[in-house]
Amino acid sequence: MKRAIQSVVALAIAAAALWFTVRDKPLDQVWRAAREADYRYLAPYVATLLAIHLARTVRWGILLEPVAKVPFSRLNAVSAVGFMALMLLPFRLGEFARPYLISGRDVRVSAAMSSVVVERVADGLFTALLLVVTLLAVPGSGDALRRWRWGGALVFLAFLAVLGFLVLAYRNRSLAVRIAHRIVDPLSPRAAARIAGMLDAFIHGLRLVPSRGKVALFFALTAAYWGVNGLGMQLLARGFGLHLDAVAAFSVLGILVVGVMIPAPPGMIGTFQAFVVAGLSLFVPPETAAGRDVAYAFVLWGAQLLTTAALGVAFLFSRHIPLGRILRAPSEVEEGLQEEEARYVAAQDSSAPARAGRDGPGR
Repeated sequence: MKRAIQSVVALAIAAAALWFTVRDKPLDQVWRAAREADYRYLAPYVATLLAIHLARTVRWGILLEPVAKVPFSRLNAVSAVGFMALMLLPFRLGEFARPYLISGRDVRVSAAMSSVVVERVADGLFTALLLVVTLLAVPGSGDALRRWRWGGALVFLAFLAVLGFLVLAYRNRSLAVRIAHRIVDPLSPRAAARIAGMLDAFIHGLRLVPSRGKVALFFALTAAYWGVNGLGMQLLARGFGLHLDAVAAFSVLGILVVGVMIPAPPGMIGTFQAFVVAGLSLFVPPETAAGRDVAYAFVLWGAQLLTTAALGVAFLFSRHIPLGRILRAPSEVEEGLQEEEARYVAAQDSSAPARAGRDGPGR
């Protein structure tokens, strides 16, 4: 029943987003723009997607390095299959695939999950800040532009708050767990105990890279990854007669990233196209777009989907991928975190008599 409800909601989101994308676009114009596009730009764009995959894989290895030195062949295979799952599964359930597939005797599930959270926080901060800066460079003060500026600022502040909590958790694990417990406890003591236990297991796996050089390399790869992403989108847009400058290309990228944070249907169908078109509308007048914006959004989406799927399928049957466990990743990751939660609760119970003896009856 839960999966059925999720599927219905996912389809509703996709339908609404697709309607928003094409509601006032003549479909004959979109089809003509797609047929007349210059697809010579598609091959170099796919090359940028391969470079992005490499940068993301190496960057993830940096975060896992303090836990275990994972061979690049295994890291690459898990990244390819994990990103394919992220693209294809609804509601970002694919986020669980990489942590689960990389976990084993040398890497705990909590540590792998922590690395993915750090990735997402770094990406969120970078893209939200990029969106705010680029949109401030855009002349004008229309309602749409003003809304996206505020939206980018709010997303940046949200990720900044998460980063602050992660720093607190790293520096003072017990304090972070107590804060989470006290926030949730008035609503549900049982849920508070569970969240505190799972958070403790998560923080246990949260470690920073071992040196300043690795920190610098992590952020350099983050900048390179998103830089290549924006330049690739700018390159492919030329094939559709959409001549975007760097500010426009990176603004569209930032709006797209904010948009796909919404729990999406499989393949991000609908939400992807809607936010690309929304971003382009800030820079391309309707009479100039003439369906080319929608055609570009669909080809951009198709290129990312097919390239990601091709990489995933290429490594799907490698010795590093336990094929039968991929779809069970979300539930098994949760089970693994629950086991660590149980160990945390047991440790708290066993230490209670010792704390009582230290405190004495009068405290």
